[in-house]
Amino acid sequence: MARLSEAELKRLIRGGEMTTVELKLAAPRRVEMAERLCGMANAQGGVVIIGVKDSNHEIVGVQENRLGETLDVILRAARQIVKPELALEPPEPEIYTIAGKKLVVATVRPSRGPVYQSGGIFWIRRGTHTIPMNLAETLELANDRGLLDWETLPAHGATMADIDPGKVEAHLQRRLESGGQFQRFENVEQALIGMKCALVRSGGDVVPTNAGILFFGRYPQQHVIQDEVVCVLFRDAVGASRYADRKILTGTLQELIDGAEAFLNRYIAVGARIEGWKRIDIPEHSIGALREAVVNAVVHRDYSKRGESVRVFYYADRVEVHSPGLLLPGITVEQMERGVVQSKLRNPVLAGLLRDLPGYMEQIGSGIRFMLDETKRLGLPPPEFREMNEFVVTFRAAPALQPRQGQSQYPGTLWKEEEPPPPLPAEREPDNLEGRLVKAVGYVNEHGFITNKIYRNLTGVSERTARRDLEVLEERGRLKALGKRRARRYELP
Repeated sequence: MARLSEAELKRLIRGGEMTTVELKLAAPRRVEMAERLCGMANAQGGVVIIGVKDSNHEIVGVQENRLGETLDVILRAARQIVKPELALEPPEPEIYTIAGKKLVVATVRPSRGPVYQSGGIFWIRRGTHTIPMNLAETLELANDRGLLDWETLPAHGATMADIDPGKVEAHLQRRLESGGQFQRFENVEQALIGMKCALVRSGGDVVPTNAGILFFGRYPQQHVIQDEVVCVLFRDAVGASRYADRKILTGTLQELIDGAEAFLNRYIAVGARIEGWKRIDIPEHSIGALREAVVNAVVHRDYSKRGESVRVFYYADRVEVHSPGLLLPGITVEQMERGVVQSKLRNPVLAGLLRDLPGYMEQIGSGIRFMLDETKRLGLPPPEFREMNEFVVTFRAAPALQPRQGQSQYPGTLWKEEEPPPPLPAEREPDNLEGRLVKAVGYVNEHGFITNKIYRNLTGVSERTARRDLEVLEERGRLKALGKRRARRYELP
């Protein structure tokens, strides 16, 4: 990581404490420092700046005779108290001089592998506080990093009566018809156990796994409430207004994928370019690439995150597919952009089940490459990949088709009259409130979250007005609130 410039460091200090910034007047005890470093590593990473008053952001500096002790506190905390040993980036804290005063800065990268602990407690940074994680949060974080096998755990409260045997038999038959080979089983229970969709408990009872419920359950959301896809259509390019259409899809994984495709197909505009006597269709989006993104989201998402669903947002100029959870260690956004992602699965059982069905997941590990190739083939902008508090794939609309009414700005391009986009409700002119809300949602789309303080800095309103404005977005279903009081932040729902 490149060294911060003086301007960047001053900007961080002026911004005050937040999830990724901790200000300290002097180095705390090693145990407390370990907790701060541990909390940042388990969250979004960040910087600890020593030599600054948190109350007024005044740069006081670290005295020359205390620099060695300050560096020692940080290094001992990271290397001896945090478990496993935490590597800073750069490996040692840096010393900056601003207006003749020295500051010590330790930079922590967000962990892509281990879940760190200090004193036997797994800490995490929430807003301006470092707090212990409970068991559920710790397990969720471990699953997010591929350290747990959630899909093969017993589904909570489920019995074999919650499995639809007709779905199991239909799946086996389709797999046989498509040329797949599988072991012959005496009954449905044995078939499910063989596919890791059921397991035998110590007492001899057979119960469904999470994968079994997701794929063959009568009502999957009864046991895995986060197993749903929410599709939302907005009339604008930001999404600050109320939605024009919204569908909450439930059912098995196959039904979720098919339902999302049907929703998208309803609104994708198709234009045409005239070349000589030929009429060449120009789709606003590639339905094949969008479907692949939904398949990837449903299969590779982190299902341990209760209350978080896959979301498909259809804006005036783009479609975004949001998948709960971060990329597994070893996979980066840069690799995805180049189409060289290695095959690494968070949910290999689900991926294998879909792969056995024609038309869902033909070849594991080829989805990103397909999306890149398909958009290129149709002359569409390539998909964009982002990792915030979740993983997001964005598809920009075809430039020639972005106007949604009348003829295209490009000569020779006509709307296909037999497939017009559904009419959207008229939108009233935005007032000052609406303008502020557009800024807020735009900020969340770019950065993943917003807080009351960030909103005030963005719009110049009072704390009370900021709280009321953010509550409006929450009431509209555009943002959801996490945490309490000073630590509260707002994210996409």
